[in-house]
Amino acid sequence: MNSQVPLGECVPASTRYAVSVSLPTWQDNVDYELGAPRVLERMVSGYPRFFIAKPVQALVALVKDRFALPNEAAMVFPSLACAQRCVAFIYDQAPKQHSAELAYGLPAPGQVRVVQYVAEPVNKKAAALDAIGSNLESPIAIYCVLLPADLFPLAKQYWQHTGNGISARLADYCLHIARVNEEYEQEVRPYSPASRGGTAQRSKGRGSGYHRNAGRVSPNRATDEIQSHETGIEADAYMEERFGRNCDPKHAAEMKAVLRRRIAGALSEEEQKQGAQVERGVTGLSSSDVYLVATGMSAVYYTHLALLGMRGGKSVCFGFPYTDTLKILEKFGPGAYFLGHGEGSDYDELERILERHTMDQDPIQAIFTECPSNPLLKTADLSRLRDLADRHSVALVVDETIGSFANVDVLSWADVVVSSLTKVFSGDSNVMGGSIVLNPNRSLYSSLRTAMGTVFEDLMWCEDAVFLERNSRDFMKRVPGINRNALAVAELLRASNKVAQVRYPKFTTADNYARIMRSTSEAGYGGLLSVEFVGGESASRAFYDGLACCKGPSLGTNFTLASPYTILAHFTELEWAAKYGVHADLVRVSIGLEPLDELLAMFQAALASIPSAKEHTR
Repeated sequence: MNSQVPLGECVPASTRYAVSVSLPTWQDNVDYELGAPRVLERMVSGYPRFFIAKPVQALVALVKDRFALPNEAAMVFPSLACAQRCVAFIYDQAPKQHSAELAYGLPAPGQVRVVQYVAEPVNKKAAALDAIGSNLESPIAIYCVLLPADLFPLAKQYWQHTGNGISARLADYCLHIARVNEEYEQEVRPYSPASRGGTAQRSKGRGSGYHRNAGRVSPNRATDEIQSHETGIEADAYMEERFGRNCDPKHAAEMKAVLRRRIAGALSEEEQKQGAQVERGVTGLSSSDVYLVATGMSAVYYTHLALLGMRGGKSVCFGFPYTDTLKILEKFGPGAYFLGHGEGSDYDELERILERHTMDQDPIQAIFTECPSNPLLKTADLSRLRDLADRHSVALVVDETIGSFANVDVLSWADVVVSSLTKVFSGDSNVMGGSIVLNPNRSLYSSLRTAMGTVFEDLMWCEDAVFLERNSRDFMKRVPGINRNALAVAELLRASNKVAQVRYPKFTTADNYARIMRSTSEAGYGGLLSVEFVGGESASRAFYDGLACCKGPSLGTNFTLASPYTILAHFTELEWAAKYGVHADLVRVSIGLEPLDELLAMFQAALASIPSAKEHTR
């Protein structure tokens, strides 16, 4: 069994909109974080909130070519509200993050601005034949934030934290419209100077100003980028239509409705017979309580934004979360308390914080937690958090991404459940998505519905909805197989004398997980585990390098995917992360659906790659 993909290539291999990238050795990951050219120059893909996808880079180049001033950078967003929030974030964070190491120039009023780019076909007859364009109610408007190049890292932070950047498929469609328009103008005005002055001729030759993790695209290559992307789009469309795997994009609205019902557990009897859903166990829950967003982090961000609109107070992050969750709580609004261990005395400290703020008439707005957490796989005591939340009228927000609603019931305890649909719900690692679910039986429900109505926008691009619906049809059938495989791998690793610790919900805060685990025979502990070795980093390196599977960011894939998680997520704050048990030598593995005997053989071979104690002393 060998599923390794060459450095910098898409994971899965040859997948146009892959949401991971191959970093097959430990040193590849370190060098990626250090910005080594040998890695960055080979990257054709990456996790979309960290690596600006090639189609998005090309669209940025096109928009910059039309609107930007010299020495300006740009970032594109799918709505005016997203762009305006990015501008506000830059003005807020520039002085806060300004330091000797990060010498951001403080922007003058109006120096960071928003321009609109409209992708509208010139040839209306041709547009009527376009599967997407013929079903759009209005032209596509993209909003571009233009800013001094030295401030670009702040725009990139907003993109990364909130997950509100445009999708690669949307960018590709905008590039398609631009190419079609240029060709049409050349046909109807073949001798016009304007027709000869296409995107390439109009370019001023400026660089993109992208952060090192984003790759680089020069505006004078915009036309070439459009044409090369167009070829790939046509091939992808042919494959999907030829083999009937996707619905036509014109059905996107219906697909979103199906997704909301699937997540709410409200499918028809026939759909339930096909194994498409599990009951959520919450009386009165309907698809109208489900909000679809562009990414998992968008789910966290919009929930936080709605709560800020309701109360405007601080939040509490209980347990060590995925990195951008904490960044959202800290950077947007008045800040957050971080109880990073998520067990033991942290419960007492949480109670003290809530009581103090209640007495000061400055109530905490929400408790955020993950069940289980990423990457430590800890599960909070939701009954205890629920009791504290009720006593102090605080919202309890639970991220179920790792457990998934196929395995755990967290909605019965929470006011709001957020999830990244990019992960196991999709499984194919080729589309981004997220969801927010409100519990209709909680006292804050009406207020949350109203608050969500003021901030929520449906920004899931139609093609992304179509792919997500297709991928998730067999979600409930895939999860049990992943559960069985992951448990077997976890037990294999625990039995090795080379392993110091395996973090997996069955062995980590197990009683708390058992209380929220569904009672169905198919429910299990999920597909994610983390492992540390007796030999420390050298052993982790040997194991990781010897593991013959796909290796890169993301999780919840139908195939096994490994990463040195702490190196990728906390490279600039390794000592801080280690204080909470997230050590630099931790290897995180998302187990897939490969044949179990092949999986176990692969992990046994990787363990054999670690030198024995005698070999360490030679």
